[in-house]
Amino acid sequence: MDGEIGLVGGAVVVPFVGRHIHPLSFSVSERIETLRWADAARAHGVHRVRIHEPEPGDGPGVGGFVLVYKGTDIWAAWGVAVRSGSFEVWRPASGTTVGWYRTLGEALRAIHDVG
Repeated sequence: MDGEIGLVGGAVVVPFVGRHIHPLSFSVSERIETLRWADAARAHGVHRVRIHEPEPGDGPGVGGFVLVYKGTDIWAAWGVAVRSGSFEVWRPASGTTVGWYRTLGEALRAIHDVG
């Protein structure tokens, strides 16, 4: 059948097409963790958190990342990127890397002036 829809014994057989998941994407649980953190961080001046995922055509080194916006700023105050085996926290305004963390929770806790 090789990817074609067919009829077998009176039943329609639709082939399963596996979904390719980018190796540097946030998992569902990491996305939920980020949204929960964002809700709690509102009390510390966070007004927006954007989750960006790799898009078709992005190179293998381009991964998902989160941008954290404080107050009325139009430029993100913090960024958290998915890396192979870790999460990188950086300051977008300067490009300075704050550190690499084993879990997303550790990375979010490294954003010390947000809470």
